[in-house]
Amino acid sequence: MDGYTARPVSVSAHIPAAPDEVFDLVSDTRNDPLWCENVETVDLIEGNQVEVGTRFRFHQHLDRPGADRVQFDVEVEVIEMGERSITWLAKDRFQTREISLTVQPDGKGSRITQVTRATFLRPPGTAKWLYPLLARRIFGKQFRDLRAYFERVNPAG
Repeated sequence: MDGYTARPVSVSAHIPAAPDEVFDLVSDTRNDPLWCENVETVDLIEGNQVEVGTRFRFHQHLDRPGADRVQFDVEVEVIEMGERSITWLAKDRFQTREISLTVQPDGKGSRITQVTRATFLRPPGTAKWLYPLLARRIFGKQFRDLRAYFERVNPAG
């Protein structure tokens, strides 16, 4: 990927649900609106199920304090799958991200870990250095929302 690469961002969290249940939800990006507050809609644009080559398009927004909401579409393609692991290539008008996600047993639940490698398409200025901090905050919030989702649908979890 040509561009300006930021440091990889890694985020991990405990989720109170079985690993297969967590992976089934998060590996199908059509479920993102259930636990990613900035993802508004998701469409399957190529493929019939989640497998290598499946492509999605989702519409999302980013709220910036003191600024207008930024809305944009993201093209997502599954590029690798393993047992409870998936890697997507996500492209939008700002950057290309390789997002790897794994779900493993963790006590009575699961440990979900996401590693994101972002390459900006234009010189990012200070965003290159701020990106890891902002991304870690956004992804951490998404995992807290994912944990809350499973607490709601499986309260005995």
